[in-house]
Amino acid sequence: MIRDNKTDGIPPQNRRHIETSYKIKLARFIAVFALASVAAAGLLFNSGELSADSFNYLLRYINIIGSGRSEKSEFYAEIGENSKAAAAYYKNGVAVIRRNRLDIYETNGVRRNLSLTPYSNPVVTASDKYIVAYDLGTNKMEVFNSFSKLYEYGGDSPIYGASVTDRGNIVYITSEPERGGYKSAVYVKNSNFSDVFKCRFGEDFIVSADIDDRAQKLAVAGFSAKNGDYLGRIILYETNSEEPAGIIEVTGQQPYRVKLNGAGIFAVFENSFGAYDFGGNALLNYDFAYRSIRAASLTEKFASVVLTEKTLGANDRILIFDEAGGIIYDETTGTEIKDIGFSDDYKFLYFLTRTGLYAVDTERKTCELVTDEYDETADNIIYANNKNIFLSGILKISIADAQTRAAGSLN
Repeated sequence: MIRDNKTDGIPPQNRRHIETSYKIKLARFIAVFALASVAAAGLLFNSGELSADSFNYLLRYINIIGSGRSEKSEFYAEIGENSKAAAAYYKNGVAVIRRNRLDIYETNGVRRNLSLTPYSNPVVTASDKYIVAYDLGTNKMEVFNSFSKLYEYGGDSPIYGASVTDRGNIVYITSEPERGGYKSAVYVKNSNFSDVFKCRFGEDFIVSADIDDRAQKLAVAGFSAKNGDYLGRIILYETNSEEPAGIIEVTGQQPYRVKLNGAGIFAVFENSFGAYDFGGNALLNYDFAYRSIRAASLTEKFASVVLTEKTLGANDRILIFDEAGGIIYDETTGTEIKDIGFSDDYKFLYFLTRTGLYAVDTERKTCELVTDEYDETADNIIYANNKNIFLSGILKISIADAQTRAAGSLN
């Protein structure tokens, strides 16, 4: 009897799992081979009809970056202290944009260039589907997948902000003074880059906008001048109607950011934080009481703000709010916090200090030291999942093990 050494001694149910895994890998190989064959045939027999745009469309859903645990604990990304740059997590890699290029760095350190477009004030954001790069204050905006550029903004109006959902829906902020004197306009595009909703504002300067994953709800935050003072406004829309679903007004404060959540929205203002339902009714108003805000992280489930206490030395306070407006964590740290960020499953809030990377467990309400070994110039938490935390510094990306915990205290 011939024995299969690969499955010898393995229980039947586990052997079936292994066989299924082999079949899945084979199916993936066949699918990639078939797609490559179609592309090759198109180039060979229809080279006159296959344009660069149609080839990019053919490859728009290819993901050539793997997922899982990182292969290196750090890699050089040439971000630079004096050169304007930004970074975003994308499919277990990091997209880094600088003044003259956009690259993806894989966790093995391999760099792949996506664009050589010059930028003055580069910004990059990403989701599971796309990377969106734009030049803040100019009319440059591009959309990429892990392989190529898929879309280029063709308008004359400047871009003041943009974000993309996991499904590929895009929201961006611009202005249209030539179309009736609008100080701001907000557009929503679907994953095929067609406009599906727009709203224009003659008085408000819009500073933040957010859509849900399906682009059915939109929240915008802006401000205007009224009676010699600021009037901050949050305007809420269902994207199947031009009429607002709710309006929130706060006198004397500019809004900083707005984020949709399961119960409504989170909003960070100049001197306060608010949680509201989608009709605009307040669930919580938290006054900062003359404390300055150092950092904020808003997600679909939790929000966190870091406030600088008015005391001698560094003594930052971390607050975490749930979507119903409840305060689930409120502690002073005794140190200065550089940046904060929730893990993608919302189980942890990570915060970066001069002495270490720490994690607040949002379920147990405890705080632990994760590590104090990373690039000492790191000042930004790019992304965190249940395996890795990506940090960016002046010259390189550091990757910390999210499953490592050490006993430690900030006080």
